[in-house]
Amino acid sequence: MSSLRDEIRAILREEISALMAEPRPAGPDTERVRIASSAELNRFAQDLVRRASDPDFAARVSRGEIVFEMTGATPMPAPLVSSPPRVVPEAFDKPLITERDIAGLGNSARSLRISARSRLTPLARDEARRRGIRIERTET
Repeated sequence: MSSLRDEIRAILREEISALMAEPRPAGPDTERVRIASSAELNRFAQDLVRRASDPDFAARVSRGEIVFEMTGATPMPAPLVSSPPRVVPEAFDKPLITERDIAGLGNSARSLRISARSRLTPLARDEARRRGIRIERTET
């Protein structure tokens, strides 16, 4: 039994030594890219399309052997024009009010008026309850 263990240990030592001697694949090649404007983004995309015509390059990117990393880019400025704040409707006069309608109300909504003919889906009712929105039915 002891000779069998010694033989297994010897085989394992040889296999582990062979594995350690094999060259390990290097990590992916990282290409650093600076994109701080739409023009630079377009240039990068055009360059990428041109380089992808080489099948070897395209295959290496697909396998993750080439990765891209943004460096030194300053964040793009916020837009100068923004949309006006959303006005929460005082009443919904829809036959069916869905979860999407409730989710679109905005975070400040605390109550919602709906017509007497309106119905809420179960998910809409759950969403209103989760957000603490009180449902009020109008008489008309």
